[in-house]
Amino acid sequence: MMQVRLENVTKEFVGKRKETVVAVENLDVEIQSGKLVGFLGPSGCGKTTTLYMIAGIHTLSKGNIWFGDRQVNTLAPEKRGVGMVFQNYALYPHLSVFDNIAFPIVNSKDIKKQFQKELVEYNKEKKSNISFKKFVEMQVFSAADLVEIRDYLDRKPSELSGGQQQRVAIARALVKKPKILLLDEPLSNLDARLRLQTRDEIRKIQIKTGITTIFVTHDQEESLTICDQIVIMRDGILQQFGEPQTVFDYPVNQFVAEFLGTPPINIIDARIKNNVIQLAGEDWRELPEPLDDQPVRLGIRAESLRIDHSRKFCELCATVIEVSKLGGVITVVAQLKDGGIVKFFQDLANPVAVSDKVSLSVVKNATMVFNMEGGKLVQW
Repeated sequence: MMQVRLENVTKEFVGKRKETVVAVENLDVEIQSGKLVGFLGPSGCGKTTTLYMIAGIHTLSKGNIWFGDRQVNTLAPEKRGVGMVFQNYALYPHLSVFDNIAFPIVNSKDIKKQFQKELVEYNKEKKSNISFKKFVEMQVFSAADLVEIRDYLDRKPSELSGGQQQRVAIARALVKKPKILLLDEPLSNLDARLRLQTRDEIRKIQIKTGITTIFVTHDQEESLTICDQIVIMRDGILQQFGEPQTVFDYPVNQFVAEFLGTPPINIIDARIKNNVIQLAGEDWRELPEPLDDQPVRLGIRAESLRIDHSRKFCELCATVIEVSKLGGVITVVAQLKDGGIVKFFQDLANPVAVSDKVSLSVVKNATMVFNMEGGKLVQW
């Protein structure tokens, strides 16, 4: 297992017009040994560039990358002890699954030398005299068993499903016995059902091997489901780093709050006046701490809104304008007095209909207040 530390990591490219483009800027992240960490954000945010710098495919413009207590800035990719799975799997179509998995051991001088040393130790320990070819076969079988594709070793990649090809790519990365596994949007080419199945398999493999794994994705559900921690990036800059549920529940700014969650968080225009939140010019709730008078935006997730059937206090008065059902989930769209739109979930036992007047309450610690620049002022 291996800790990965990014220290003020910056990557600059020269654009088509010779201008400097900053893809990643002063990124500081410490990934604990044996953890699965997801890097996510919109396209162009710098997550794949960061992965490629960790792998050694891209050089750094500034900063340092540490694997444990070893600085790896200038190390070639094959000397870093990483296994990488690319978005398109990069399997060799003319080779069998067996030969695809064995490829790194047989064709990389450094990796081959490593396994030749291991073979000497193995033969000494077992008092055996197996050949290098047989030793490679044992490693391939072991990696194939780990991802459950032993039965497909004689097939060509074209004879496999997308999910099976994905497992071959992971086995090929794992057969090198890397200290760090890097996954670049590994599920993006799979259909929805396979994506669910394969992400769970990736988590099982990661737990079984205990290998430090960095998982790049634009799919928030993947990262929230299987990762120990997530890194949210925007325009090359770190926005938030932490455990998925903590980041989801307590985003540091409006961007993170809007990026995570399905449906997206409700954003409501409001104003602070005399330390009271006003909606449509009317006092709504008193703030828990003093803040200057200013226009603000409220962030309230759909799952944090509840219909108050007692109607003792109309915290948010709204009119239902749309009701949609997907499986056992009912999503309700309602319009506030000032025309603002909110979404919330409703259970099957208490259905609502279009044109119904509803009184909505907000659960504790779920109201976020953002300034007009998107910074979070308070949450209560």
